[in-house]
Amino acid sequence: MSLGSAAIEPLGAFGFVGNFLYQSGDILRTITPALAALVGGSILSSRLGRFGQSLSERLSAGAARAVNLILAAAAGGMLFVGIGQTLNWFYEIGNPFYIVILPAVLGAAGGLTLAILTKPKAALSIGLTVYYITRMIVNAVRSVEAVIMAIVFVIFVGIGPFAGVMALGLHTIASLVKLYSEQVESILAGPIEAIEATGANRLQTIIYAVIPQIIPPYISYTMYRWDINVRMSTIIGITGGGGIGFLLVQNINLLDYNAASTQMLAIAIVVSFMDYISSVMREKYV
Repeated sequence: MSLGSAAIEPLGAFGFVGNFLYQSGDILRTITPALAALVGGSILSSRLGRFGQSLSERLSAGAARAVNLILAAAAGGMLFVGIGQTLNWFYEIGNPFYIVILPAVLGAAGGLTLAILTKPKAALSIGLTVYYITRMIVNAVRSVEAVIMAIVFVIFVGIGPFAGVMALGLHTIASLVKLYSEQVESILAGPIEAIEATGANRLQTIIYAVIPQIIPPYISYTMYRWDINVRMSTIIGITGGGGIGFLLVQNINLLDYNAASTQMLAIAIVVSFMDYISSVMREKYV
């Protein structure tokens, strides 16, 4: 936080970066250890997974089963304790029973139950789990309008174009992820089967059967979203996100209708020009 406040004046026109660091200092202090723990946990999990696999091959079936049950209970308890600590950070519960003991017991019971129900050496598919979790996060971000995001980012980084860029960027990423994923899910199976029949491996199948089907829609969706962002930038500017929208609302408040009408005309010209460019590029590449 002190670094952000000290960097506001030296950065000059880019002082919004220092203001952003200053306003989000508490969040950064929380996220940094969490990210470090996530990376470290991933590395440790990978190493211990290999060690556990080699160890299970050496032990008897009963001993390996017992070790798996113990580790599953410990993993479930640790996961739920982490969730409890996160809830404590948001709501400041403070009671150790509700943020440590109860989550640990529930997590251990859940992990133990899952380990009992899972057959020995059975493959546990996590693809759909990752898919649904990612989709849930993207839908949650997409459900918040870009204007609301702009208001939130104005609080973090101050009035200026940086807040508008962050709001539009986050909302655009969430929207395009949904469109891109749905396009991949709806590709035709015929080209894939034809490429696989030639003896192609998985990478070659993706390059020659999947990518040619998704590139044209990807270009179309990207250009369409670009057109939306040009129009949306004016509204976000009115909320304090900078740009011509911010100047427009200033001139309206100052009763300078000549300047406001000129800016409205400029907005109409830019939107029409961008729509023309978007349509030309879609006709050319899609």
